[in-house]
Amino acid sequence: MRNRWAELAILAASRAAMGAQFQVVGALGPLLIGSLAADWAQLGTLIGAYSASGVLIALPAGIVMARLGDRAVLLLGVGLMALGGVALALAGGFGMAMAGRLVSGAGGALLAIACAKMVLDRFSGAALSPALGLMLVAWPCGIGISLVVLPLLGADWRAGLWLSAAVCAASFVPLWFALPKGDGAGAATARRGGLLRSEWGPLLSAGAIWGFYNAAFVVALGFTPALLVSRGWTTEAAGGVTALVSFGILPLLPLGGALAERMGRPILITVACMVGMAGCLLAVVAGLAPWPWLLAFGMLAAPPASLVMAMVGRALSAPSRAFGMGVHYTLFYGSLAALPPLAGLARDVSQAPAAPLLAGVGFLGIALAAVPAYLHMASRKMA
Repeated sequence: MRNRWAELAILAASRAAMGAQFQVVGALGPLLIGSLAADWAQLGTLIGAYSASGVLIALPAGIVMARLGDRAVLLLGVGLMALGGVALALAGGFGMAMAGRLVSGAGGALLAIACAKMVLDRFSGAALSPALGLMLVAWPCGIGISLVVLPLLGADWRAGLWLSAAVCAASFVPLWFALPKGDGAGAATARRGGLLRSEWGPLLSAGAIWGFYNAAFVVALGFTPALLVSRGWTTEAAGGVTALVSFGILPLLPLGGALAERMGRPILITVACMVGMAGCLLAVVAGLAPWPWLLAFGMLAAPPASLVMAMVGRALSAPSRAFGMGVHYTLFYGSLAALPPLAGLARDVSQAPAAPLLAGVGFLGIALAAVPAYLHMASRKMA
């Protein structure tokens, strides 16, 4: 007898491993300068490289799943994550480190898209929201664990890279049993995709909100430890307090969006949360005690996650959904690939440790500016 909740738990564990692997460069960031990265711009590039492969993977991922099946794509994704993690651990310089991040990022993209599809295939009705929440919460949970555990290894940053690769490799075994052999592409039959002209505007504006919002979250996680180290914190303490961002998002991520929808003000709550996130980053830049502001940043980041995804869903009709989600994930991965290097470049140019966090505030400003564009274009679509 198949147990969909047990399968969800295995998928969530794999997504936690993916979150930990994504964050490994940020968690070890100050130790990698001068070894795998020559400067902060290169460090930001390594952070963003994990998402760069997703730009190319997102659109054809559905076609690959239709041909190979969900199980094969999951195993391929985790295998690439482990392979890329090994390459990063063996890297002697920036070039091989980039190659490792690109390979592991391609695997992570396959895993992320396949997990989302499989949850939608297995859950519906009242069970769908908590199932999606549990899947989504695994990502920041893995990030938070990475921020806490990796600094405990001290200056041995290569051991941290090996540990990250080993966790990804270990995920292969339970996934082998998560689905029986021969599991196909899923419940829905693949069909020719495309978007109506009226759907492009709302989809692209919602994608901009999602991309810049996520980039601000990633920049806060990736560059706050370095800012605190520059102020005299130890690497362990800086990683531990930054982990509050991830742990702060955990309680509200599964249910925060659903509660906001029930209140009937999803757009207002989305805007208020993003304004609050920007204020928290400015408080950290100003030198206030970081722990309450980073915890608040994580808590405020929770509701917009499902709310913006709901905006994407409302932008698409059912026949357009498969192709539209491919476009959406392309925008998402493109944002995470391009924007963190810009935040690192801001530090290199200004020589200010706080510059990346100010860039994150700017990213949130752009996300907020895209909200009225979405509302305008969505209202024209409904007219």
